[in-house]
Amino acid sequence: MSHSKWQCDLCLTRFTRSEHLRRHLRSHENTRPYECNLCHRSFTRRDVKTRHEKTCRAPPSKKQYDVSQDVARASRTIQESTGSSETAWNEFEAEGEFVRDMLDPSDFTALDWLYSTRTKPDRIISAERLDFLAHFTSENGMGTFLAPNVLRYRQNLILRHERTVGQIVKPSLLHVGSDEIDPLTARTFEIAHHFQTIITGKAKENIVNLTWTANIECLCHSFFSAANITRFLEYFWALWYPNCPFVHRASFDPHVAPAALLCVMLLIGACLSPHPDDPQMARAWLDCVEELTFSDLSFSEEIANASPSTQRYSLEEKKRRLEIMQAAYLVCSLQKREGSTEAKARVRRYRHATMVMLARNFGLVNASHRTLDVDSPSETWWRQFAVEEASVRTTTYIFLFDAALTIFHNSPPRMVVSELRMEVACPEACFQAQSAEECFASLEKWGYSVFWRRHMSIAALVKGICQGELKPEVVDEYAGIGGLNLFTAVQCLHSLTFHLQNSLIFHSTLLPIKTGLDHWRRIWEKHRYDEAEDPRRYVSDEPSTLWKDVEGGFISYASEFWQLAKIVIEGIRADADAVDEDGRKGEGDIEVGRDGVLKGTDRTRIETKVRYDHTDMMDVNGLIMEYRRMSLGARV
Repeated sequence: MSHSKWQCDLCLTRFTRSEHLRRHLRSHENTRPYECNLCHRSFTRRDVKTRHEKTCRAPPSKKQYDVSQDVARASRTIQESTGSSETAWNEFEAEGEFVRDMLDPSDFTALDWLYSTRTKPDRIISAERLDFLAHFTSENGMGTFLAPNVLRYRQNLILRHERTVGQIVKPSLLHVGSDEIDPLTARTFEIAHHFQTIITGKAKENIVNLTWTANIECLCHSFFSAANITRFLEYFWALWYPNCPFVHRASFDPHVAPAALLCVMLLIGACLSPHPDDPQMARAWLDCVEELTFSDLSFSEEIANASPSTQRYSLEEKKRRLEIMQAAYLVCSLQKREGSTEAKARVRRYRHATMVMLARNFGLVNASHRTLDVDSPSETWWRQFAVEEASVRTTTYIFLFDAALTIFHNSPPRMVVSELRMEVACPEACFQAQSAEECFASLEKWGYSVFWRRHMSIAALVKGICQGELKPEVVDEYAGIGGLNLFTAVQCLHSLTFHLQNSLIFHSTLLPIKTGLDHWRRIWEKHRYDEAEDPRRYVSDEPSTLWKDVEGGFISYASEFWQLAKIVIEGIRADADAVDEDGRKGEGDIEVGRDGVLKGTDRTRIETKVRYDHTDMMDVNGLIMEYRRMSLGARV
């Protein structure tokens, strides 16, 4: 039986759930049964009305009621049907207004809990509005890697913790003297020395505009003080790390980490700080840290003495090169979201190319555990695993950065999917382990998977998803591969789509990617269901353990990237169908169905991207907003 068994008799659009079909039918009837209690504007859908009421500026009317009562009633119903913790739901009822604000705007599953019957949710429907991507492509800042309410929630956790333990320190009061005994003080002076060298010894190509003065030196010592190093690192782990988990937390030591890697981690933490002064002060040092990173001698060595991709490095040499790539990736990500227009263009056109070159010279095939003996845990064994797994993740994220430039800036990919010979990443439990024994135990469980036994590469993973039909047991096994690998797979499909979008298209060419997207959806649904049902799943409310919630980071929005890929693929198909016998494009238009499929129509059209390698993200944002307008019938 089809997975979308509910079909509209008028437009033939299919749905996975009957309530979605009933909601869709109202669009044909033009009825708007849900009315705002403030301005009395009517809507076709309750969730759209609820979202509107959060931002409605009309004065309260006599009809206004406390929505938290609905939340409380719904929570009691859910508690009775699921046996949830009484304490948790009491807190939910007592803080109804707060919890409603905390619901992820792209999480339609949460709205199903509140306003629908108790049925197994179709979690992919959470992607239909593309709320996260709409926000991500219209705003700047490192904070856009999280939904606004998620970021505020985590920042508030940190603020409450700081008030509890009395660690609030005003940045303006932080100064370092030579008599300070904190061992991190040495890093403060080291960073200041690096910056002074960069600023005073400006080469022709130096990008830093600062002039080294006594005041600048004082500001540098103040911002990178020992206390701030500790504070900003805590912010980095709690607020950013879940979006990019490739630094091995258990072995990272701020006392000996390379200056460039440490500096960029501190700046990212400062940019996400709950204290408003920190981000502004951090931006003053962005260019300095970029110059510090890319002026490392290793870059010139890599360019002059490019090593064969199959060369085997010693563990220490592998770690050194790995830390260079990690610093380069973090600097590019930071400048891309927080830097000036010039810095964003520089990262997109030059720094990114250098970063890809580093990954290729490192050898993507070297990002593997093939030489790791899984006999018994030891400190030496654990160090080897940490370096090898970090190399797998770092090279993967370099590809993800490349794919992001393709998706959001229509930049031709610098990496191709067929070269992604790095292994799939191990489960988070292995990489987050705090001891060799804990890591070994987690790795033994992963050792039963086909991915570990065959040391499967990312390229092989994508090839497997795009071929033939996947049996349920195969879907189950793929679902256990983890969110990072599945997120990477859908980004690979985007990268492949770029080549199709910019070439002569034949219908058969689209089939593997369409197959891959269909299979990916099944796998992701199973993955999210298993992850939600896992009794070991724990979402922390302590800042010190937020770093472990990787499934709550950027990769949790993978379904929106899937939805965006569906839109683009169906747009390509529609464009191909619109080519007449003379080879000219006709005026055939497309309409978005509720399942993400675009159908022919003579009324509306989603414009395809026409600019290449552009600085802003307005083309893809416009595509998203047009899709939302056409498919949801709501003002956005």
